[in-house]
Amino acid sequence: MPGASDYRRIVDPRRALDDLPSAGVGHFPTPLQFLPRLSDELDIEVWIKRDDVQGVALAGNKLRKFDLVIGQALEDGKDLLVTTGAAQSNSARTGAAAAAAVGIGSVLLLSGHPPATPTANALIDHLVGAEIRFAGDVGWDYLNAGVRDIVSEFHRRGHKPFAAPVGCSSPLGSLGFARAFLELDSQLTEAGIESSCLVHTSTSGGTHAGLLVGRELSGRSIQIIAVDVGAIYEDPHGALLDLARASAERIGTTVDLAPEDLIITTDQLGDGYAIPSNAGTEAIRLLATTEAILLDPVYSGKGFAGFVDMARRGALDGPVVFWHTGGYHALFHPPFASSLSNETD
Repeated sequence: MPGASDYRRIVDPRRALDDLPSAGVGHFPTPLQFLPRLSDELDIEVWIKRDDVQGVALAGNKLRKFDLVIGQALEDGKDLLVTTGAAQSNSARTGAAAAAAVGIGSVLLLSGHPPATPTANALIDHLVGAEIRFAGDVGWDYLNAGVRDIVSEFHRRGHKPFAAPVGCSSPLGSLGFARAFLELDSQLTEAGIESSCLVHTSTSGGTHAGLLVGRELSGRSIQIIAVDVGAIYEDPHGALLDLARASAERIGTTVDLAPEDLIITTDQLGDGYAIPSNAGTEAIRLLATTEAILLDPVYSGKGFAGFVDMARRGALDGPVVFWHTGGYHALFHPPFASSLSNETD
């Protein structure tokens, strides 16, 4: 019987990646767009990957992950998604919307407490029919454990539930971004762009892990920089590499990296996860006024602030790509919107 190493020799990982079941909920490829006014402002050639442009309840990058996770679940006959996140979670909202789009139910376990009036992501959670439960002020480990408990509960009730962790950052979910990197690779080739660097926002790590796998499959040497705005792992380099390796193993390949090869910065964390920062606010205004592209104040805005800081310090060589991971819905959550008003300057 062949072992894992023999399996890798006989399986074409790119074909294995292509053959993964898909829910068919994404609109791909997403645009790769040149930003002329921002490029002039930063004195560097800037392109943006527009994963904020999607048709499923305005979903962003998490849709790539749920496309595969729900696709596999449908093939396995599952009928209920259980996932988790913060009260204004982009991931949980995307999962609930994607589940609704394929005709199955969803249960969201969110941190925090029920709002008097749902807004932004929380409003969309309600509109797409998710059952929403609040766990109070708890950490990620508690939420993931709570998801497992809810899965067991619905099994007892006769459903066929399946789980997605925080950020849908499972090995399978992460492979959505291996596909995404190959999508970008084709766009760069078609446009004749030799980009030296790709910068993206990160928290649970699935985006980063998948991009690493995709880069390995492509053979492209582009540098990948993650701006971590959550700091949820005690050892982020080790955790991300473990996830990348598990994702690669799923399609019969490996990731030839050590933890120190991963580039992760927490310079934009500010006062913590889901708390807007002054740098993030200014970055949101910069992209909005130069290119009329919107970011959110707690995730993509902070990631873009890191990108702007690196560009202005001369730490990036163009052409560079910023991966817009979506999530601008939180702009319309009143406590976050107040951080962007002129009165708070």
